[in-house]
Amino acid sequence: MSSGRDRAGQEIVEAQKLKKMFEVALQLLENKKSIVNSLNVFPVPDGDTGTNMFLTLKEAIEEINGSDSEHAGEICHKLSRGALMGARGNSGVILSQLLRGFAQENREKEVLEAEDFVSGFDEASRVAYKGVLKPVEGTILTVSRKAAEGAQKALDESNDLQFIFEETRKAAEKALNKTPEQLSVLKEADVVDAGGQGFVFILEGMLRALKGEEPVKTVVDIEDAEKDLDKDSLEHTYCTQLLINLENNDGQQRIDKIRKELNNYGSSLMVVGSDNIIKVHIHTDHPGVILENALRRGMLEKISIENMYLQQEETHEDFIDGFEADKTTASGVSINNKADAGEAAGEHNSIENKSKKRGIVACSAGQGVADILMDLGVDEIIRGGQSMNPSTNDFLSVLEEIPCEEVIILPNNKNIISAARQAAELCQEKEVEVVPTRAFTEAIASLLAFDDQGELKDIVEQMKGELEYVKTIEITEAVKDSNLKDLSIEEGEVIGIVEGDITGKGENYHDVALRMVKENHEFEDLITIYYGEEISEEEAEKLQEEIKKSLDDNFELEVEIYSGGQPLYPYIISLE
Repeated sequence: MSSGRDRAGQEIVEAQKLKKMFEVALQLLENKKSIVNSLNVFPVPDGDTGTNMFLTLKEAIEEINGSDSEHAGEICHKLSRGALMGARGNSGVILSQLLRGFAQENREKEVLEAEDFVSGFDEASRVAYKGVLKPVEGTILTVSRKAAEGAQKALDESNDLQFIFEETRKAAEKALNKTPEQLSVLKEADVVDAGGQGFVFILEGMLRALKGEEPVKTVVDIEDAEKDLDKDSLEHTYCTQLLINLENNDGQQRIDKIRKELNNYGSSLMVVGSDNIIKVHIHTDHPGVILENALRRGMLEKISIENMYLQQEETHEDFIDGFEADKTTASGVSINNKADAGEAAGEHNSIENKSKKRGIVACSAGQGVADILMDLGVDEIIRGGQSMNPSTNDFLSVLEEIPCEEVIILPNNKNIISAARQAAELCQEKEVEVVPTRAFTEAIASLLAFDDQGELKDIVEQMKGELEYVKTIEITEAVKDSNLKDLSIEEGEVIGIVEGDITGKGENYHDVALRMVKENHEFEDLITIYYGEEISEEEAEKLQEEIKKSLDDNFELEVEIYSGGQPLYPYIISLE
C-alpha cells in the first residue's frame, strides 16, 4: 500500500495508497473543522463550512470503506459518487464537484502518476467552476484553480510527486492568503475564505499520507469539549441505539432504506450490519419515531436511549465526535414517544399512499413552520436549516420515494440551494425544479402563488416571481466577535439580519426585532411574526402589539403571529 515506481522510474500511486491519502485528509479536516467554521464571515449560528466539507468528504470515504480495489480510477469514481450524494451546503457541493472533476480525469487509470494528479487538479477546478451558477473569485474556486496552476508549474520542473504536492499546497495557501484582497467582506472581517482553508487542509492531509505521516488526533480542551457537547445537545437530546433482527436477509437493501428514512430525524446517524442484523445509532429528539420505524423491519434488541443532557459531566479530554457519547452510561430514560412516532409515521404514509402528478418538497427546521408549509400544500418536509444542511442524498431519497411525476423543491436556506439543485440534476426518473427560496417566508409567498394547472416550468417561474415581494428579517445572537463595515459586534449580542445583511444589534430580541421592523417597513400591508422555540406566545403577542402601535399611521396594516418553533432564530419576520 505504498507509492512505487513504474518501469521508467516514474513515481506511481496505487489504488490503496490513494485511498489512504483521502482517509488522512478526512482525519485532518475533522481535526481542523472548527478552525474552518470560525472563518465564516458573519457571526450567525450557521457558520458550518468546515462541518459541511467534513461531512461531505466523510460520505466520500464511506463509499470506499472496505474496498480492496486495485484500480485507482475505481477509487476515484467511488469517492466522487459518495461526495456527490453526501454533499452538504455550498462548500460541500463545490467539494463534490472538485472530486467529480478529479475522478472524470482519472477514471481509466489503474495507477496514478504525477501528471495524472496534475491533470486531475486542473479538471477538478474546471468542473467546480462550471458547477457554480455565478462563480466568485476569492473563494474555494480561486484557491483550487491556483493550486492546479501551481501543480502544473511544479510538474514542469520535476515529476517528483512529493515535490509537486508541496508546491500545490504552497500555491493554494498563497491564493488563500490573497482571498481578502478579492472579497471586501473577507477583508472587513479580517479572515481568509473558509472553503479555501478547508481545501488547503485536504491537500495537506493528502501530502502527509504521501510522506507516510498521519495527523495526530487533536486533544480538545475540556472546556471547549463541553461547549461543543452543549451545542449538540441543544439540537438533539437522546442518543438512541438498537439492533434490528430482520425478518429476511436483504440486509444491504434494508440498511440503505433505513439510513434514508432516518436521516431527517437527527444527527450522528450510523446504520451498519450484515445478513439479518442491523445496528442503528442516532442522536435525536424523537426516539419514538426511530423505534416505530425499526419495528416495521423486524424484532428489536438491545434498545438504549440515553439523555445526553445528563451526560455532560462525563465529557473526556479526547472528545472529538458525537459518537463518543456511546461510551457513557445509560441515563434511564423511559420510552414515552409512541404518539409522536405514530403521528410522524402517519404524515409519511399519507404521501406514500396518495399518488399525484405534481408534488412539493420543502426544508424546515421548526415543527410549526413545517405544519404551515404542509397546510399550504407541501407534500414532504426535509429536516434542515441553519446548522442543519441536508445532503444531496437526503433530497434524492425523498425525490425517489414521493409518488409524483414532477416535483418542486423549496430549499428555504441560501446554503441548501446548491444541494437541492444538485439533487434535481441527479434525479433521472422525474422532472424536478428548484425555486431558490432563501427562507421559509419566501416559500410561503411562493406557495400562495402555486397553481397546479399548466406546465411545470411556467408554474415555477410564477412562484419565483413572488420572491421579490417578500422582505425577511431574522433575529438571532452573534456566535463570535465580528467587525462588519460600521458595525462592531460582540459574541452574545442580539443581531438583526435583513435580506441576509446584518444591519443592527442590541441587547434583547424584542427591541432589536421592533427596531428592524420600523426601519425596514415601507409600503407593506402585511407583517407576519414567526416566533421560535425559545419565545413564548405572550412575548410574541407583546411584539405584535408594539409593532401595530409604532406603525399606527398605516390603517390597512395587518400584523399576524405564528409559532414557527424554529431553533437559533427567536424571531423570523416577513414584510409583504
